[in-house]
Amino acid sequence: MNKALLIFVKLPIAGKVKTRLGKDVGNTQAALFYAAFVEDLLARVDKSEIETLIFFDPEEPASEYNKWLGNRRLIPQRGKDLGKRMLNAFIDAFKLGYDKCVLIGSDLPDLSTSTIKKGLAVLGKYPACIGPAKDGGYYLIGFQAETLTEIPFTNICWSTPHVFEQTMQKFKSAKLEPYVLPEHSDVDTLEDLISLLQNKECEKNCPNTFKTYQDYLKIT
Repeated sequence: MNKALLIFVKLPIAGKVKTRLGKDVGNTQAALFYAAFVEDLLARVDKSEIETLIFFDPEEPASEYNKWLGNRRLIPQRGKDLGKRMLNAFIDAFKLGYDKCVLIGSDLPDLSTSTIKKGLAVLGKYPACIGPAKDGGYYLIGFQAETLTEIPFTNICWSTPHVFEQTMQKFKSAKLEPYVLPEHSDVDTLEDLISLLQNKECEKNCPNTFKTYQDYLKIT
């Protein structure tokens, strides 16, 4: 059984990542936080036995991602909108021989590997899985190779509080019943970041994010 975690990643360039957070801390600082989020997430995943594919934004060359993240399995994202890019990521992963995959974004510095592994595990019984985010979107979605369909990725109002609800309706129309994982927060705003940092386990679980915030406090 070949399982994989797919992660969408961008280069931490000021003004191109975490722009909502940038409105409060500045785009340069927001890019530093984004880099820390990715590094914390990957450090945790690297310690697990989860095979990981990095789907990168091809606006910047793969060599720049290698400089930042080291030697990893890098695959360019392709598609005109988020739904197409996610669908194509699953298609590309399944073409490589994986039969169960979950996909996440890169603004989840505290996401546990147990949650990721749970998503992969339930795909043995369920055709799909999804993890609702507290802002109305979702932080994880997964499929078996044989149950992948474009329906949950089509005609969704991305970046709105209705994404999870609309996606669940799409699953219903496709006659697929996904396993719903526990709710989790991604980090889009300063409020989200402060909430993360208030967790007593943050310094241990997200050391790069914690240090970046401490450095930020010194210059504000």
